[in-house]
Amino acid sequence: MVRVGTLPMRLHSLKHGADLVWTCEVIDKSIIGTQRIVNDTTGVVSFVKDGRDIFATHPDEKAKVVFQMGSATPELALEAAKVVEKDVSGIDLNCGCPIKFSIQGGMGAALLEDPDRLCAILEKLVQNISIPVTCKIRVFDDEEKTLSLVRQIARTGISALTVHCRTRYMRPREKAMWHRLNSIVEELKPLPVVLNGDIFKYEDAQKARTSTGATSVMTARGAAANPSIFCAKGGIPARDAVVEYVKIAMNVGNPYSNTKYTVLQMHPDTRSSEFRALQSSKCYQDMCAALDLTELYHSEAKQRISDYADPMQAKRDAKGAKRPPTETKTSADNSVKRVKA
Repeated sequence: MVRVGTLPMRLHSLKHGADLVWTCEVIDKSIIGTQRIVNDTTGVVSFVKDGRDIFATHPDEKAKVVFQMGSATPELALEAAKVVEKDVSGIDLNCGCPIKFSIQGGMGAALLEDPDRLCAILEKLVQNISIPVTCKIRVFDDEEKTLSLVRQIARTGISALTVHCRTRYMRPREKAMWHRLNSIVEELKPLPVVLNGDIFKYEDAQKARTSTGATSVMTARGAAANPSIFCAKGGIPARDAVVEYVKIAMNVGNPYSNTKYTVLQMHPDTRSSEFRALQSSKCYQDMCAALDLTELYHSEAKQRISDYADPMQAKRDAKGAKRPPTETKTSADNSVKRVKA
């Protein structure tokens, strides 16, 4: 989930019952050379390069977060994995992303057409890091070609395989081909196989596992709409999920621009005045005003949010600090008047 699957969304999903959470894809060269910084106020562990956060995590998710990596070479993949190895529970090689940037770089779905290189990356990781290695693929139109690929991948020693039940060229609006997973599950037993594609509610997950034999399921768009999708007893209303998300985001000091983007994706009523207020918001204080969280913002949240995470609020605060103090003058009739200098 590009831009959406950041730390607040992952923590939100875990709170509602997700067993594991995957990070947004991080390119190997991006994470290599970062500085690991721990925020003593929030507990957030950030990997920073050139003044920019490349990846952020938190001890609360350490046992359940899988670092999703984009890579085209075994050496860079291993170097990148070593950077985060002690802060995550697994490394996942993304072999399914169809976007142009990944394909041109020999990453993502491009690896499906180069199985030897794909497997060389996985073997390098499996043999040299201390945490589980997994990978995610898409299917080919040709079922036997798909089975040949998954057999080769399984021999690398990975701990699980996720299969997006679409081909590289299929778009999200096209129905996922769950039926293609049955033969993969049978072929790879006892290796855990995770189904991905068209999981929008808790009941979909149960149906998918029953019909395909999948060990588990992965959801992106379903969780992005409402992270309480993982709750077996029923989720919370979408608007409540938005409010809960914002509270989590402020608690970990998530960059405001990322929080706003995600909130606008999650909000259930794009025609409401609340949504328009969120659209026009420029900082956490504005967002909290729109969601009736102003008291929480001032009493608890503001001190946890850095100037880096909320630059517009930092500018407002700086501008306010430069204003001359208000003078108090007493008139002849002893009434007090406040006069701006």
